[in-house]
Amino acid sequence: MTWNLKSSYLDFLCKIVGRTYEYSQLLTFLHGVEFYSLVHNDENRLKDGEHLRENYIDEVGPTRAPSLPNGPCTVLEMLIGLAFRLEFDLSGGEYERPAADWFWVLVDNVGLTFYDDYILKVRPEIHPEMGKIVLNLLDRRYDSDGNGGLFPLKNPRQDQKQVEIWYQMSAWIIENYPI
Repeated sequence: MTWNLKSSYLDFLCKIVGRTYEYSQLLTFLHGVEFYSLVHNDENRLKDGEHLRENYIDEVGPTRAPSLPNGPCTVLEMLIGLAFRLEFDLSGGEYERPAADWFWVLVDNVGLTFYDDYILKVRPEIHPEMGKIVLNLLDRRYDSDGNGGLFPLKNPRQDQKQVEIWYQMSAWIIENYPI
C-alpha cells in the first residue's frame, strides 16, 4: 500500500469537521483553494491553518508523514483554524461548542451549506457558484455589514471589508453571543 500524504491529510482535516458523508466535494474543493489575505494581520489566520499540519504530524507520527504537507494554507485549513479559535474563545460558557460545530457555522455564514454532495451531483452546473462564493470571501467582495463573509453583523461600526478577520470575529461574538 502506498501512503498518500495529501489524501491522508485531507482525511485528517475532514475528520475534524465531520459531515464528510454529506459534504465531501465541498471540503475537497475548499482544500484546493489557497487562502490569501488582503487586510493587514489576516496572515495570522493563515498561520492558524498551517498549524493544523503540525497537529497532523502529531497524530500520525513522523514515520507515517516524513514531512509536513507543503504549499500555501488552504481555505479549508484557515476555516478549521478559525473554528478552533471560536471554540477556545467561547469555551466555558453557555455558547460553548466544539470546533466542528463552529466550522459549519462559518460555512453557513458564507453561504456554502447549500452545496452538499447531493446538489452537486444532480446539478453539476452549479459547481462554479462555489468558487465565486469563496473568491468573494477572499477578495472581500461581501457587503459592508459582513453579509456574505464569515461574520455578518446586524449593527457594524465600520465597513467589514476593511476589518481584520480577528476583529470581525470579535464583533460577531459580542453581537451574537453576549456574555
